[in-house]
Formats: sequence, structure tokens, C-alpha cells
Amino acid sequence: MFIITFLIKPIQLSTVYFILFLYFLAKKDYETMHIEKYWIFPSLLFLFFCSSYVPLLNRVCTSLAFLFVSGTIKLIKSDWIGSADVCYLAFFGFYLGIERMLVALYTSVLLGILWILYKKTHLIN
Repeated sequence: MFIITFLIKPIQLSTVYFILFLYFLAKKDYETMHIEKYWIFPSLLFLFFCSSYVPLLNRVCTSLAFLFVSGTIKLIKSDWIGSADVCYLAFFGFYLGIERMLVALYTSVLLGILWILYKKTHLIN
């Protein structure tokens, strides 16, 4: 998400705030495996105050699509994905739009595969 954010709005103050927000949110999610309700308000502020170059209809459709797909996964396999993940996939879908969101997902999958391979090679040695 960090790479995509810089592709959308290179070197703007709102981008720096957004990156810091994502860092602390990811750190909190990693430590506790859930996100408290007080993260909702800053998230909504970012949606309203950080302008986007993506048309509104594209953003709304992307958000609803990711909400539906990730929500369905949550209902079927609740151990695969948490409710915070569902909310933030919808959030980033609204913030980025479909094209940038797909690039962000493909990038995260690639980085996840590289991380798993790195961990496996270091656990074997």
C-alpha cells in the first residue's frame, strides 16, 4: 500500500500522514490481531480530507466489491481473514480505486510470497 500511495500522490504532506497512519495501524493489527474502534474516526478523516484522482463511482464500486468478496471469505473461512481486514480492504478500495487496488494486492501477494520463501530458507539453515 505504501508504494501505491506514493504513486498516487508523490511527496505531499497528506501522503506522509497516510504512510504514518498505515504504519501504526499495521503495527497495532500485528500485535493484537484486531483493530479497536478508535481507529475508525481517523480512517474516515483520511477518506474525506485526502483527495483522490479516482472518480467517485469507481471508488464506491471498488469498495463494495472488496467488501463483498472479503466479507464472503470471512463468513466461509473466519480463520483466514479478520473483520478488520474486511473493513480495511473496503477502505482501501474506496481510497485507491480498482486499478490501483489490484496493483496493491498483486504487490502485497508478491511480497508475501518472498517473505515466506525467506523465512523457510532461514528456518531450514
